[in-house]
Amino acid sequence: MKQTLHLTIRFALVLLFAALCVSGIHAQDAALPRTLVPDNKMDVAWWKARHEANCARIAQGNVDLLLIGDSITHGWDGAGKEIQEFFYGDRNAVNMGFGGDQPQHVLWRLNDAPMDKIQPKAAVLLIGINSLWSAWPNCEENVALGIKACVDKLQSLYPDIKILVLEIFVTHGPESGSRTRAMAVNDMLPEVFKDYKNVRLLDINDLWLDADGNIPKNLMRDGVHPGREGYILWGNRVDAVVAEMLGVEAKTFGK
Repeated sequence: MKQTLHLTIRFALVLLFAALCVSGIHAQDAALPRTLVPDNKMDVAWWKARHEANCARIAQGNVDLLLIGDSITHGWDGAGKEIQEFFYGDRNAVNMGFGGDQPQHVLWRLNDAPMDKIQPKAAVLLIGINSLWSAWPNCEENVALGIKACVDKLQSLYPDIKILVLEIFVTHGPESGSRTRAMAVNDMLPEVFKDYKNVRLLDINDLWLDADGNIPKNLMRDGVHPGREGYILWGNRVDAVVAEMLGVEAKTFGK
């Protein structure tokens, strides 16, 4: 309880600082945490190609669902491809997961893509772990701010969109720094989104852990990225929420 209260106070102070910076008439990007300054990787060939493919698909219209995130969401196109097709193949979904991305890259992509060509009903957002592999000043608070900024951007684009924010997934072992930092961010998120309309926060980390707090290899081969069985668990767990947001019938893979 004391730890959660301490994190809430820390986040409130950082949020106030960020708000003051953003509200400045000519606020300098340097005054903001990196998670709030849109950035791209257009100098990386595969990233550029994937972004351009995303833009081309979005420009066609008819998109009801956005899957937004980093390599873990990107992996729906890989280890989770069959499961993605089952859950989202008939739901007009676009996978906007990019390996290695952080909140600032999501912000840039949402700014650059022709998002005005679509009116999605729902989005699933999972982002933040790539900003937490090593510690940096106020990293937990700034990642929480970055997640908030991504939600704010989506709501500015689509005032009626329904957003499912997934808490950052656990990684590696119980004592790893990345897991500790991710859990600290997750502890802040209920306070961040408590007054948001059409935003639901969901923690599915119990899926990944055994009784000792370790991640079985069959679920995450490297302690970070789900394998096929992991995507099945993930898809089955969240589909009741996703289906409700879309106004369609929920599915269960394997039945």
